[in-house]
Amino acid sequence: MPRRGENIHKRKDGRWEARYIDFYKSDGKAHYKSVYAPSYSEVKQKSNKLKAVPRTQRQMTSLMSSEQLFLLWLEDKRIQLKESSFSAYHQVIHGHLLPCFRGLKASQLDNEKVNQFVRDKLKNGRLDGKGALSAKRVRDILAILLQIIQYGEKKGAIAGFDYDVIRPKAEPKELAVLTPEEQNKLLRHLKSNLDHKKLGIMIALYTGIRLGELCALQWSDINFQTGILRITKTLQRIQNNDLNSKAKKKMVIDKPKSQKSVRQIPLPTSLLCLLKKWKGQQLSENYVLSGKTKYVDPRVMQDAFKLCLKHAKLEPINFHALRHTFATRAKAHQFDDKSLSELLGHSSVRFTLEKYVHSSIETKRASMERFVACY
Repeated sequence: MPRRGENIHKRKDGRWEARYIDFYKSDGKAHYKSVYAPSYSEVKQKSNKLKAVPRTQRQMTSLMSSEQLFLLWLEDKRIQLKESSFSAYHQVIHGHLLPCFRGLKASQLDNEKVNQFVRDKLKNGRLDGKGALSAKRVRDILAILLQIIQYGEKKGAIAGFDYDVIRPKAEPKELAVLTPEEQNKLLRHLKSNLDHKKLGIMIALYTGIRLGELCALQWSDINFQTGILRITKTLQRIQNNDLNSKAKKKMVIDKPKSQKSVRQIPLPTSLLCLLKKWKGQQLSENYVLSGKTKYVDPRVMQDAFKLCLKHAKLEPINFHALRHTFATRAKAHQFDDKSLSELLGHSSVRFTLEKYVHSSIETKRASMERFVACY
């Protein structure tokens, strides 16, 4: 329970609030701040921690603007992130956060302003002014904003932020998966007039590798003696933050999505023989999709895939559907969960099963028949 003089009390909403003197103004009056927590002991601990910071330091950090905080956080992140990840954060801060919070002190970032920011982005958040952002995109931006606020708390620029903010519910998208019949139709078309790009589509279908990983694939990444495909890099189109460049985007070859994405994939014998035949006398540094020392742009590869679907008389689907198709077919053919997760380069088996394995109606029907046979 609070003692007299602690300036701690329980609010009507059930949370505990502790007020403390942050610093003294030029006229000698005290400037107060509040921190919140679900229990008395937690709010007291928070308050004592903030009081321990020298007032001169608190006064300096209390004058920090939101823009200074955002850019300080971004600069600290620069050395921790891949270029592609840093570019994504840079775009969020300069495209979404700074325009909305510029002019505010970091200490003024509170629950109410963050909630209004979320509502605005859900209503008309696109940078081109053409409508709302998806709930998933807003959640991703919000996650970055909350990271910055936590960083601001550690720096002493923000105190007692209420993290009970609006978190838009993102409805999971059901990505298309080719049925066995559709997969066979696509393969027949690919094999009928095979070229480097069609060969790439077959690789994606038989291994589940990501589009960026496929575009970065060189013949040196395939060990024809062991039959192993090594994934060590990815090709991405990212925002160009160079102010002296006229190009808005640029291509970068970087490390894969995560450490788990650096992996080895055993190739089926039929695909390995086909790849060996196509390599021929090509140099090891040549890219598989082009047969040259110049890579193929992921957008070009997506267009090639769309054309193949059209010629195979199949409905349009995203290139990433090949990855889901591989996972679904692999599971249907008794792949163990751990092996499948590692082949896909996922951080956990649970993520693989929840996001990538789609049970077909045929699989469900077979399961029902086995169930009924028990009676």
